[in-house]
Amino acid sequence: MIFRVTLLWIIGIILIVPYAVYHLLWHAQRDEYAFLIVISLFWIFGFWGVVGPLIAASRIHKLMKSLDGVKNKRELQEVYDRNEGKEAVVDLISTENHIPRFLVRKFYTRIERKLRETSPDQRM
Repeated sequence: MIFRVTLLWIIGIILIVPYAVYHLLWHAQRDEYAFLIVISLFWIFGFWGVVGPLIAASRIHKLMKSLDGVKNKRELQEVYDRNEGKEAVVDLISTENHIPRFLVRKFYTRIERKLRETSPDQRM
């Protein structure tokens, strides 16, 4: 999903933004100026501000939906690994607490390592 959205953004940077700027500079009527300026600036600066939270929400929704049918620890681990559980948890923690994702990912990796080091009967 992230690959497709990134590809869409790159295509927009290559096609939409240059065409909008070209049209703005040479062919636009006065009433089209605002729209063309907003399109160019949004595609460059605002696209990920809108799409990023939507991607995070879809990851979290997918993980939570998959966790509904889990019956034992082995299934829980399989669902967590299959649905990019780490990224979903990192996205959720970072958006809820307004912490940068790289910091949350670093701390979460340390916590995950500590939990894996403990004996299996002490977990969960």
